[in-house]
Amino acid sequence: MTSGIPILEPQRPPHDYLPIAVLTTICCFWPTGIIAIIKAVQVRTAVARGDIVSAEIASREARNFSFISLAVGIAAMVLCTILTVVIIIAAQHHDNDWDP
Repeated sequence: MTSGIPILEPQRPPHDYLPIAVLTTICCFWPTGIIAIIKAVQVRTAVARGDIVSAEIASREARNFSFISLAVGIAAMVLCTILTVVIIIAAQHHDNDWDP
């Protein structure tokens, strides 16, 4: 039985999302990816100085900017694919119009 005093477990530092930030910067959309990298580094800096609240905030922002980069990159790839297919179909259709 405990005496009613809460036992505090050591808190794990927040995740910094640096690998996904770098990956989305290189492969997807670099403007928001760079911000994600900066936020991920801020997480590490805040954890090093013991500021868990700032680390949590920066962690959330790093995650959000990484996912924004990923979403923009995927949307751009889908849009380019659709545009390529439309251009190829239009070019084939246009070539058929000139046949005697």
